[in-house]
Amino acid sequence: MSNKQEKIDKINIITLGNSSVGKTSLIQRYVDQKFTDTLATIGFDTKQKTKILSNGEKLKVFFYDTSGQEKYNSLSFNYIKNSHGVLLMYDISKKESFLKIEDWLKSIFEHKNKDFPVLLLGNKCDLEEEREVTKEEGNQLAKEHNLNFYETSNKDNINIDKAISELVEMIYKSLGKEFIGFETDQVKLSKNENIKKRKKC
Repeated sequence: MSNKQEKIDKINIITLGNSSVGKTSLIQRYVDQKFTDTLATIGFDTKQKTKILSNGEKLKVFFYDTSGQEKYNSLSFNYIKNSHGVLLMYDISKKESFLKIEDWLKSIFEHKNKDFPVLLLGNKCDLEEEREVTKEEGNQLAKEHNLNFYETSNKDNINIDKAISELVEMIYKSLGKEFIGFETDQVKLSKNENIKKRKKC
């Protein structure tokens, strides 16, 4: 089979975590490089960003933004089956969201094998005065489950590009390919397909 036939031109990434940990804001920051307080996602929302690889080929990255509410969890796991990787998030200022990570991981690996790419993010690290989860706790949890880990801030744009680029590299490796890095950006937003309710995340 030729290299052209083997190339990867589309990947699907799903965000998981409790409601209001910042999943929607993180994707917004990555896709169109801006930050606003967003409303809690009801059901699912999708966004797409086209990245140009260093060899000139285009890669479409599709983000499936999920609700963290319990009643939508079963729907979330249906999307996991069609995803290539997961951004699993908690809020460093909300201990409860951190304690739920174990449950999210258990559900992920009921559908995927242990080598499935999962990147753990401790979000809202700009809220240092409100911190309830230490960075050491995040690192320890990641170590226990053999996950890569970053603390991120949507507001201050800390580690967003770096974390997602790392997840893309993990996905390439899981597919038996070599990730050659990004060159420049092209952005395309998909139409919002969900109703939002008033709640900051």
